[in-house]
Amino acid sequence: MMTTKALQVPLARATNITPFANCHRGFKSLNSSSFLGNSSSFQSTLTSLRSRQSVAVTPRALLKIKENATGVEYPLVQKYWLGEEFRAMGAGVRTKKIAFLGVKVYAVALFVEAAKAAHEMGVRARGGFFETDDDYCSALVDGGFIKCLQIELVRDVEGATFVEALNEALTPRMSLTGELSILEEFRSFFQEKKLTKGTNIVLMYRTDATLDVVVRDQRPADWSNMVGDLSIGSPSLCRALFEVFLGEKSVIPDAKKEFANGARALLESDKVRRDTRKGGTG
Repeated sequence: MMTTKALQVPLARATNITPFANCHRGFKSLNSSSFLGNSSSFQSTLTSLRSRQSVAVTPRALLKIKENATGVEYPLVQKYWLGEEFRAMGAGVRTKKIAFLGVKVYAVALFVEAAKAAHEMGVRARGGFFETDDDYCSALVDGGFIKCLQIELVRDVEGATFVEALNEALTPRMSLTGELSILEEFRSFFQEKKLTKGTNIVLMYRTDATLDVVVRDQRPADWSNMVGDLSIGSPSLCRALFEVFLGEKSVIPDAKKEFANGARALLESDKVRRDTRKGGTG
């Protein structure tokens, strides 16, 4: 069982426990500051979306999100080593059944480049694309903006155990493209690592279809000065890995609603920005 919420702001209950391809081509470059000026709009929209589900809301700003099952908190906004400012879409918990018990293994949050993602969400919305949570999750996977999965271990795990669990989901996808050797490179990176409680792993899906992997024993105060410990250029691996968390057979299925709500909030925030500009006040 897991729930995900902002710090001191209860969110929707989740019950089990994680734009077009290349559409950034031809899109006008956005100034992130123009979008980020609507932080309060994003926060109020996100609060509204979740409060509609009969959830009490405190007046505090959403500075952090919290994965309830593990207690792991993530900043709402942060920078990584590439891209503009990122926003958290939501968080979930990965559990593994051991002797019929669901054991919490790690929390994971999804971050996207806020301004670019909001713009692409707007393009899709005006095209009538969005109907279901899966539509929003597909847009987050396919979008021509950088996205990151940030994982925090809540128990000690052997690297081999961690990656084998992912490997089970990745192998069928990578077999279809005949790129099992690339998957083996990803697997080998984790094979001999000892991942202790508190270890942070960032999986960055770059717009050039390169996967950057960074592993740190503890979460650093600043991710912006990091360099990838591993970089693999593979559209198939990038997409397959993110579909493991956001796809139809997600390993954290109930977190998808949180990710979708985060995407809706970005979309509404972008709409407010555009409406303000049309009104001549922005």
